Amino acid sequence: MPQQRQMTPEQYAEMEPDKVLRIMQIIAGALIAGVVMFGGFASVIVLGQAPVVKPAGQPQVVNHVLPLIAIGVFFLNAILSFIIPKLISRFSVKGVAKMVQDGTLTDPKELLGRLLSVAQTKTIVALALVEGAAFFGLIVVIVSKSFDMLGVVGASFCFMTAHFPTKMKLARWLEEQQRFLGH
Repeated sequence: MPQQRQMTPEQYAEMEPDKVLRIMQIIAGALIAGVVMFGGFASVIVLGQAPVVKPAGQPQVVNHVLPLIAIGVFFLNAILSFIIPKLISRFSVKGVAKMVQDGTLTDPKELLGRLLSVAQTKTIVALALVEGAAFFGLIVVIVSKSFDMLGVVGASFCFMTAHFPTKMKLARWLEEQQRFLGH
């Protein structure tokens, strides 16, 4: 397995908030667009197939159990999309704080770059968690040949847009972290 390459202090110092924000927005937009495109694909598949009639008395796992699992996955991932990024943020910023205390991180531009890197990671994780729930909901739509799960998909889409990075959200988060670090 190839070893992950660490960024150098100089690379962190070169990071600019506007550029990092634009990258975050592009990634978020791509994740959201993926859900929308797969939703269109799922709709075409479902609309193009005749409904399957099951014999009476046969268990309908697809129609009863999978939707319940999809709803559970949505609620779990929606909650985790707020908790896990906060844990990532807390853990990573504590690591940055330790570097500041040890004196290994003295350049304010490098500090900002490291914080921007944390912001980017936590945002991608938050979006990916809810995206997973949306895709699972769309798979249930295809398998069950029913649009009943579109509510879960729509709710996932709303959560993704709630996590979409904006200049104000990034500035507020950076301000909180710098206050925590005492800068």
